[in-house]
Amino acid sequence: MTRPARRMCARCQRTTDEPVLVHEVHAATGPGFNVYSCPECAPHYPPMTDPLEILDAAARRRSRLTIRVCDVNTDGAATDSAPKTEVHAGDPTGPTPCPSAHPLCACARCRPTP
Repeated sequence: MTRPARRMCARCQRTTDEPVLVHEVHAATGPGFNVYSCPECAPHYPPMTDPLEILDAAARRRSRLTIRVCDVNTDGAATDSAPKTEVHAGDPTGPTPCPSAHPLCACARCRPTP
């Protein structure tokens, strides 16, 4: 004998014997949960997204870091601004973000070329 499915609608807060799954909440740690609605409220929810489609979109998007370097006077106002430097993830040939005002590190980008 199985128990009949009885859930509360997330939109109108009424209990229903015919719940419709409208959203799956995935958690980074621990179990996620499902969001249900009644058949009358279900059309008001957008269609569910496939978690694998979200992962594919994130893999196609390049992450980047923008560094802005400026000199600040004693009053806290920026007096000089260096050109904007962007470093893209997975791009080892990109611009070198190491400034010449500081000692160079030992990485291949910072070592002076002979």
